[in-house]
Amino acid sequence: MRRVLISVFVCFLAICSLTQYLFAAELKLGVNAPRGELNAKKRWSELAKYLSGQLGQTVTLIPLHPSKVVSSTMEREVDFILSHAAHTINLQERHGSTPIATINGNHGPWFAGVIIAKKGSGIRTAEDLRGKKVMSMKFRAAAGAYMFQTYHLLKKGIDPHKDFGSIQWVEKQDDLVLAIKLGLIDAGFIRTGMLESMEKEGRIKMADFVVVDERQGDEMSLVHTTDLYPEWYFSIMSNVSKDTAAKVKAALVAITDTMPAAQAARVRGFVDPLPLDEMRGLLKTLNLPPYKTL
Repeated sequence: MRRVLISVFVCFLAICSLTQYLFAAELKLGVNAPRGELNAKKRWSELAKYLSGQLGQTVTLIPLHPSKVVSSTMEREVDFILSHAAHTINLQERHGSTPIATINGNHGPWFAGVIIAKKGSGIRTAEDLRGKKVMSMKFRAAAGAYMFQTYHLLKKGIDPHKDFGSIQWVEKQDDLVLAIKLGLIDAGFIRTGMLESMEKEGRIKMADFVVVDERQGDEMSLVHTTDLYPEWYFSIMSNVSKDTAAKVKAALVAITDTMPAAQAARVRGFVDPLPLDEMRGLLKTLNLPPYKTL
């Protein structure tokens, strides 16, 4: 009887250990998906695969609609988040997350906003947008497709919510570009790299568009309208151990541009997190979370 009890106890411990291992075996990487789930998986699945190998644990990719990035942490749906600076600040202020790396894109660790119009529309400067039909991302959490452009225009004395003829909303930036191509709207807000990517995909010709207030002579070679802001951040949620966080950061900064994780994502790798001060100022000016007041 004693041997039976010992055997049962040993089996119980083994089951507990296995359950604990399986529970710890999966980590979830949430990634902002402004161009949809399929595009996000195409870009970031190799990164999840790479981190799985480096950590010895399964890292599962979870594409998130831009409106769900911050709320996903409240439900403990993810352990890591890859998204833009505004989301990063919200997560840091509200949920105690820690940004550990910034994407080093093919054009550096920066990105910007672009205001585009159809060639021949007569729209070339911010002033030309007064009274026009303009389209932006539906969710104001879109940094490169709403925040940057709105801040740029406000500094020029133009309020998109008062001075445009109308402002319309769209779920995906791809649809916005195509709407301008078809002449359905006058102008729109997108992030840097969108026009170049869609031309490479054979869906548009950049020559058919005008970049409003086009900026040149800075560190960004992609067409753009606004100032430059830090690229997306990789953040660790507060429930992740310090040991795991250290391993993840080491793995991220070790990525080179020849590795599948970088090539699939079209980036060079990751660098130490850049300062967020300028982005905090933008959020306060636009009265957006986490600094929104009544």
